[in-house]
Amino acid sequence: MAETRIELTGWKAIVAAVLILGVSGYHFYSRFQTVSDGGQEALRTWLVKDYTGRGPKALAKLVADHRAGLPTEPLDVTAVEPHVEFVSLSAHGWSDAMIVRTEISVDGGPPPDGKAVRYLFLTTKYEGGWTVPSESDSFRYYDVLLNFRWFAPASF
Repeated sequence: MAETRIELTGWKAIVAAVLILGVSGYHFYSRFQTVSDGGQEALRTWLVKDYTGRGPKALAKLVADHRAGLPTEPLDVTAVEPHVEFVSLSAHGWSDAMIVRTEISVDGGPPPDGKAVRYLFLTTKYEGGWTVPSESDSFRYYDVLLNFRWFAPASF
């Protein structure tokens, strides 16, 4: 079996190193995203539903109780929805699929669940706009920065 060997010395090694560092730096830098106003509104809507008991976890529990034959009560729709404010907002990922780290304030104080920092997936919808499919975690938020796939994945 033939062996291929490449030796870079002198100016060729410097050019190769600069090229590798440049591509890696651009790739790393391009993972830092900004969240548009539409994305912020999708995050806010998802969080309000979660805090008012209409989020995915509450709905899953309601369905599980119904399937188990337990008595279920209709969801309470609160008269006044909580006012969710973003203290800080940052995102890593691609321009159409990202993981957002947000610090939250609800009605000027801490959130009802006590989790001031939330990590959420934010993706574009096929017909336009933004949607929050689920919650994420800090590991995936930072892992996206080091993930060297050249194309955005179909799902996280």
